[in-house]
Amino acid sequence: MMEITHFSTPTYVYAVDRCTLNIRIQTNAAIEKIEIYYQNLYDHSQNLKRKTLSLLFEDGSHWFYEAKISIKERHFKYYFALTNDGKTSYFTSDGLLEEILPVNYFYYSAINDDEILNLPKWAEGEIIYQLLIDRFYDGDPSNNPENCRHPEELPDRSTYYGGDFQGIIKKLDYLKSLGVKIIYLSPLFLSPTYHKYDIKDYYQIEAIYGGEAGLKELVQKAHEKGLRIILDGIFNHCSSEHPFFQDLLRNGEKSPYRDWFYVYSYPVNPELLNYDSFACQVPSMPRFNTSNPEVIAYLTESAAYWTRTLDIDGWRLDVADEVAPSFWREFRRKVKAVQPEAIIIGEVWNQASRWLYGDQFDSVTNYKYRQHLLDFLLGKIDSNVFWKRVIRNLSLYYTPTHNYLVNLVGSHDTIRLITALKNEKMHFLALAITLLINGMPLIYYGDEVGLEGDVDPDNRRAFPWHITKRELGMLQDIGNIRSASKVLKKGNLLPLYTKSRLLGFMRRYGEEEIIVYGNFSESEEEVSVDPDKIFYGEFAVVSGGILIPPYSIIIIKNK
Repeated sequence: MMEITHFSTPTYVYAVDRCTLNIRIQTNAAIEKIEIYYQNLYDHSQNLKRKTLSLLFEDGSHWFYEAKISIKERHFKYYFALTNDGKTSYFTSDGLLEEILPVNYFYYSAINDDEILNLPKWAEGEIIYQLLIDRFYDGDPSNNPENCRHPEELPDRSTYYGGDFQGIIKKLDYLKSLGVKIIYLSPLFLSPTYHKYDIKDYYQIEAIYGGEAGLKELVQKAHEKGLRIILDGIFNHCSSEHPFFQDLLRNGEKSPYRDWFYVYSYPVNPELLNYDSFACQVPSMPRFNTSNPEVIAYLTESAAYWTRTLDIDGWRLDVADEVAPSFWREFRRKVKAVQPEAIIIGEVWNQASRWLYGDQFDSVTNYKYRQHLLDFLLGKIDSNVFWKRVIRNLSLYYTPTHNYLVNLVGSHDTIRLITALKNEKMHFLALAITLLINGMPLIYYGDEVGLEGDVDPDNRRAFPWHITKRELGMLQDIGNIRSASKVLKKGNLLPLYTKSRLLGFMRRYGEEEIIVYGNFSESEEEVSVDPDKIFYGEFAVVSGGILIPPYSIIIIKNK
């Protein structure tokens, strides 16, 4: 039985400019032709416009079709005509009907300016490099804290290595060689810990990194090289050493900050942990009440201040899914007022569509991609199931946001990919694939040279600048191919369902097409492609196609 899904709600219909809607419909089978009939809501004539929807993607059980429709008056009504085997049926707000009246149409009553999806165009599809400042490179030993460890020593939960802003400045050319556009810095405000995810003062930058002057110099030098800088914003919680929480500890119910935190009983006692905290188990990181207007004002004003003062290009937001939506709406309003093209990325580990309706974030960390990729790499699923899961996840989001989702294979919160796989060749191939798929690929510092690391804190080792890897050259090649390619940054994703350990997909942008195959098996894989169209990768020509070596990648320019 044919199942058709469309509602006049987000994901199925949304504004992409002042006069244009993006319309999506979902079916449980392929449809020969789907058309949308539409007109101005207040036009009562029979002169409806008509447009054919295109297949966006399918996951084996659902097909997704889309079209853009425009009306200069900005008021819409519409319905769908579905044609199969010469027979046409009509889908309306009242389901499938044989006869249609205006009362049966779907309505989108008006496009208002604040409903329009507005993403920073410069960031679409660009490569992000995440680094922990202390662990990257020590460029100025004079600001080092005491007892810094040698980079080859393993970390513990209080280790410092001396990395700083000057060290990043000295490695900007290296980052640019990877095709990187965005440098995502770990937390850098005054904090009692090495990781800085517990802020003591939101208006003071760590002197051990180079202070405010050093950060300004880094931003300026990065911009001169065409690189952008984003900061890690910690607004869900703070350090227990923060003056406001210290006031609460001293004065209890009489503290002016009693409603700034979630307190269960008095007196406030860190040993009892009778207040909400990060992960409900870290007394030194009390959680803010981010629904409190005073908290919202204090924290969002600090973000606006640093966006303006430092001329940064955006924020990655820690534990974003625990913070009140009203907080993020005000955060967005203030940051975008200072820097309209700033990118705002929320840390969310699961389905995240409700933050991407245009009023909170521009992007989120796509940990679902990592989950599905790791399942494929470890042999728990084949390539076809991988694609079905990837597509199912993408179907949750507005289509323009697909090229902004931050695809990562690792971060400071995960075991290193190479350690999880115990297979160096597979690790580098997975990174290469991630650099070519849609979204914003993230490289976690050191992954590009095969830095190992188990669970925290082992996954936060110092960068091994003494290590050189042949595969680094491959990743640099592919990163630069991506950075120069509109189709790889802006194109749609079309999975190619193939052999179980062969991962294939097409990227399409306008008339341009690029096809990618990654062979994740230990034997050669034959593919029917024209060898003359391959512009990157190793292969052997055979009758009817080519052979891709084990753990190798090829890139084909189809059009």
